[in-house]
Amino acid sequence: MESTIDPAAEIESEDYMGNVIWAALSGAHASLAQSNENGLRYKPEFAPFGAAQDYSESSVAQIARMLHADERLTLFTQHKPTIPARYEIVREATVIQMIGAREFAASSDKAIVELGKEDVPSMMRLVEKTDPGPFKERTPEMGRFIGVRERGQLVAMSGERMVAGKYVEVSAVCTHPDWRGQGLAGKLMEHLAAGIQHRGGVPFLHVFSTNTSAIRLYKQLGYRRARELHLTGIVVRAGMG
Repeated sequence: MESTIDPAAEIESEDYMGNVIWAALSGAHASLAQSNENGLRYKPEFAPFGAAQDYSESSVAQIARMLHADERLTLFTQHKPTIPARYEIVREATVIQMIGAREFAASSDKAIVELGKEDVPSMMRLVEKTDPGPFKERTPEMGRFIGVRERGQLVAMSGERMVAGKYVEVSAVCTHPDWRGQGLAGKLMEHLAAGIQHRGGVPFLHVFSTNTSAIRLYKQLGYRRARELHLTGIVVRAGMG
C-alpha cells in the first residue's frame, strides 16, 4: 500500500513556509543573499525574489532599494504587501503552494541525466522555448537539476530552487513543444522528488492558481494544496523617485 503524507501536518509547526523566500534567504541560501537592513533578496544572477519579515511599506522599501533601474523584484506573501509609491507594480497574481503528500519513487530510466554548469547554454535555450518562470544563468547552482536529451538536444528538465528548512522547491519544470505529451515532466518531477525525500527533505512547488492543467497534473503526482500566496512583481523605473 502506497504511503501518504499529510501536508497540513507537515507544515503545522513550520508556518514560515508562508514567508518561504525569507526562510530560504535567512537559512540554507544565506550565501546567495543580498541584504539591506530588514530586507533580503537573492543576488540577481540567481533569482528575482526578495523578502522581509513583514511587508509594510518601509520593509518593502528596504528590499526594493537593492534594485537597479528596470530590474524586477518578485515577492511571495500571505497578504498583499504595501508597495512604496516610487515602485511600479508590473504583476499581481495568486500562487498555490503545494506540498508532496506521498512517497515518490526514483526512476531507473537511463534517459534521465544530471545537469551541470556545462549544460547551462542548452538549459537557457529550453527556457527560451518554454518560459517555465524566472530562470537566470546561475539558477542551476541553487540545487540539483536533471533532464532528458534526445539526439543531443535537451528536451525536458526540472530542478530544485528555494530551500526552506527541510522543504525543497521543485521548479523549472519544462518540456520542449515538440516533445510534449510523453509524460517527461511528470517522470522528471517524480525522480527529483524521490531524491529530495531520500535526503530527508520534503518536496514542494508553486503554481499560478489560473494554471488548472498544471494543478491537475501536480495533484495526480501526489502534491496537495498547502496555502495561497500573493505574488507581486515590482520594478523601479529609471528617473522615478
